[in-house]
Amino acid sequence: MPINLDKFTVMPISDCLVAEETASLWQIYAMLPSDRADRLYRFVVVPLADGTFIVARWIEIEEIVHRLMRYQDVRGWTLPELAAMSLPPDYVEPEEHVAAKWANVPLATLIQRLAPVEGLDRQTTTAHQARTIRDGHPGRRVVVLERGVIYGVIFEELLMAGEVAFDPFQYAMAPVIPNVDDVGGYRAVHEVVDTHDIEPSLPCAAAPLPDEDGGLERGAGTPAPLPDESASFERPPESALLNQIAAAQDDRVFNLWIEQRLQREAEIVGGGKTLTRIVPPNEPLAIGGMYAVNVNVAAPLASAHVRAGGVEQAEAMTAAAQIEVDVRLVADSAFFKVYGIPQQKIIFPRGGVSKNIASFIIEPIQRGVGEITALLSLNQKPFQKIVAQVAIGEAALADLPAEPVRASGLTLAAAAATMNNPLAYPAETDASLVIIRETTGYTFILSLGSGFTVARLNLSEKEIVDAIRRARAAFLEKIVSKIDPSRNVYAYQQKNTTIPETIHQEALRDLRQIGDLLFRSLFFAPGSGDQGREMGLLLRAATAERELRISVIAERFAFPWSLVYALPFKPSDPVDPMGFWGYRHIIEYTPQFSARQPSAFAPEIRASDRLHLGFVFDQTIDTQFKAPLIAEQRQVLPGIDGVAVTEYDTREEFLDLLSRSRGVPQIIYFYGHAVSRSPGEKDAATGIEYGLGDSYLSINGEAVTLDEMNLYAGLDLERFDSAPLVMLNACESAELSPELYNGLVPYLIGRGARGVIGTEVLMPAFFAAEFAPALLRRFAAGNTRLGDLLRDMRREYLHEKRNVLPLIYALYSNAELIVKRD
Repeated sequence: MPINLDKFTVMPISDCLVAEETASLWQIYAMLPSDRADRLYRFVVVPLADGTFIVARWIEIEEIVHRLMRYQDVRGWTLPELAAMSLPPDYVEPEEHVAAKWANVPLATLIQRLAPVEGLDRQTTTAHQARTIRDGHPGRRVVVLERGVIYGVIFEELLMAGEVAFDPFQYAMAPVIPNVDDVGGYRAVHEVVDTHDIEPSLPCAAAPLPDEDGGLERGAGTPAPLPDESASFERPPESALLNQIAAAQDDRVFNLWIEQRLQREAEIVGGGKTLTRIVPPNEPLAIGGMYAVNVNVAAPLASAHVRAGGVEQAEAMTAAAQIEVDVRLVADSAFFKVYGIPQQKIIFPRGGVSKNIASFIIEPIQRGVGEITALLSLNQKPFQKIVAQVAIGEAALADLPAEPVRASGLTLAAAAATMNNPLAYPAETDASLVIIRETTGYTFILSLGSGFTVARLNLSEKEIVDAIRRARAAFLEKIVSKIDPSRNVYAYQQKNTTIPETIHQEALRDLRQIGDLLFRSLFFAPGSGDQGREMGLLLRAATAERELRISVIAERFAFPWSLVYALPFKPSDPVDPMGFWGYRHIIEYTPQFSARQPSAFAPEIRASDRLHLGFVFDQTIDTQFKAPLIAEQRQVLPGIDGVAVTEYDTREEFLDLLSRSRGVPQIIYFYGHAVSRSPGEKDAATGIEYGLGDSYLSINGEAVTLDEMNLYAGLDLERFDSAPLVMLNACESAELSPELYNGLVPYLIGRGARGVIGTEVLMPAFFAAEFAPALLRRFAAGNTRLGDLLRDMRREYLHEKRNVLPLIYALYSNAELIVKRD
């Protein structure tokens, strides 16, 4: 019968740390909680290649490190190396201990506790068998598995009460700045011996005392460190770049760079020096080579592929003694194989460089241009993405884009400001979904506030686009063009925007089907795989359990998330409107991640006497509909309290507005036609093939294409001084789709806009003319978060007018954005 866990002391895997076999103690330390009291009694579990596990209490590791420090610093070793080590022949137990409870426990006994343990299947192992195997281990512990996945650790408590003293990971016996020499095109790192205890800025190795040779032996197959004749000593394989500082010293930044790791053991330890080779940004990688992608916080490094700042300003916004940033690496699986831990922490003290380096090992496996993405998160909320496109093989250099590396999203300072905002959403409601496109699919990274869930979906871009187009066509047919038989009119295209109850219930059922198919097209499609299905089930449960603020971080993945209906149902079930994400949740697309550099906007628009609004419109709409749609808005908008309106009603005036950097309105409101084009799309009548740049907005009957915006108001110009919010109220545009925003949003963000609100499919003209001015009036009044306002107005139209059209407005902006009146 299955193990009855009620009869044992169990630490669930959620309270443990699972580390790779190759992780050093420094790397494990960086991944544990920063609060020592929280990390001391956690188990670190290391799966081994033979199916066994090393299971160590962190307080045990601290004690072992402390006792060996007089002989050699082992903090750069891995747990398997530590478990297999031999004691120095002249080893003597110390008088001081990390904790008094260890005084009577020999070091040999502590090391024996690191012996590999079995993994027991919970369903097929009896309680008696589990107890026997546990008691036979020197550390009285064993790993429990559930369907091959680690469930937790069964253990017998061997620790005794006692005070905890110093932390051996908070001192070092070597200087933090190494001497760096060039050796045959490689970087040799060595450092001078110093026996003073200091607070390390970076993990570094301690040298043996002058009269000692260290005397430690690692496990079999692990090279022993060689003494250097010049009384210098090598550090464990850290970065060779820490001293390659560029001239600019005004601020610390996030650096991303690549190093080549030498493979032959003799080269690694030859001459007592650690050898690494820095890969310049313009040099290709070699298939089969082993490389480290490194990220740290320091002054700008000359050889870094990309640098992103904002560190110093972020420190001014927090009282914390140190800042912890999670780094997750995603490499295109068609070009790279990734080894080791995909997510690590960077920890840096106030005013200092990071104590460690997040280092990820990759192996190129195919020639071409491969993409590497480092996702940075603060308090489990992604704030920045660093992307590097690298050539694999000499021939691929010609295919590199003009800008092969970039950072996007928010600066650390902007992220800290957002989190410190009094109107910030509670952490328990925060969720993020990061979507990274690869050669053969997409990687989805989901955070619900308690870690990250990753799924790789083998879906093509065409499959995604087709799903969106089917949803758009169904929405146009079943909602926008729905006929009210009692009046023989299009129900949703009338000046009176209140919908009859029978029409409303039909629309909800049709909309539920559209939303359900959208959800299934991502997570329950043939290419979604087991990982996609598991993420879909997780999202279904989480979105039904509580209201969330969902941040979608993606490039070229404009998906109508507000229409998603994730609840399971039978055809006869009544529709639950709160099953639609747009009614239950606040959904924000994060346009800053599509820009070419991180943004540093605070989530507020400041206004003193008047908020400046620019109204861009297509005057021909009044003639087309034989109704004063534009004329009425020209009267309504200036009547909004605290708003000053400037009109732009010609193509030339619009292009002039886009080309400015000074005197730009704080809100730009567009009402007119819009047409989206997809790459490879062909005109059915003429056969002309379109590109994304052929998408356009119509001003006074004249088209202004995206290509023309880039030509006459390009991203090389100085950015908008006002960081405006742009509202695209595109009406009666049958060829409008979310794909418009794949090109237009990055352009507007690149020019300096802080965000965009826009319609994702055709919006009936009368409804568009009613809804947008009402939203602008309430937003301009101040102190209402934009995300709350859009969600609340959707609900109001649902309950008071039985109208679902507000679901089509998408928020490409920080949902916490407010107007702050001085």
